Amino acid sequence: MREGAGAMARTTGTESKRPPGRPVEFDRDVALRAAMNKFWKHGFEAVSISDLAEAMAIKRSSFYNSFGSREAVFREAVAVYRQGVPDAALAEIQPGQAVVPVVRKVFRDICRARAADPEARGCLIVNSIGELVGVNAELGEDIAGWMRSGVKVYQGLLRQAAEQGEIEPPKDLRATARAFVAFVSGVNTISKVVRSERELWKLCETFLERYGFGAA
Repeated sequence: MREGAGAMARTTGTESKRPPGRPVEFDRDVALRAAMNKFWKHGFEAVSISDLAEAMAIKRSSFYNSFGSREAVFREAVAVYRQGVPDAALAEIQPGQAVVPVVRKVFRDICRARAADPEARGCLIVNSIGELVGVNAELGEDIAGWMRSGVKVYQGLLRQAAEQGEIEPPKDLRATARAFVAFVSGVNTISKVVRSERELWKLCETFLERYGFGAA
């Protein structure tokens, strides 16, 4: 009896062993999108490593081996998020291309996306400002950097639009660029309460017209 049990144990052990160095098998993009949605809905601090591993459908050991830390996953998740937001189109505007129509379309797309979100999550990055900036030194600086990069994008677009005669040159280019970033942040936040695309677009049109980005 003991011999049979030993044979069974040896067989089971052999069958369960994985070759050393075998890579963890999962779709990284799918896992990161799952993490992104978890952070987007609940925030960074409320999501534990166990929560992430469960959402990403991987074991805790695979989580540590593949990502290292919750902060690392957050950064990668935000990178995925930034690729899919309407604002991403602003960085693709080429020299000589009309700026005003693209900016108006991006603002309209933001209104549409926010109103269509049944969970009213707003913007992942904007949500993270209040939670992490000034609280989490590591991630807070990342978020601040992402916001500063947005200001630079708007600075370039405002300069280009002015040089192409689409708008009057702003009196203070940097301050105007910051105003655009602040306004978009506000729209993302208020969209959690104002759920109508039409009402959100009214706000955007009023703002855009003020800076010469009205409809032609």
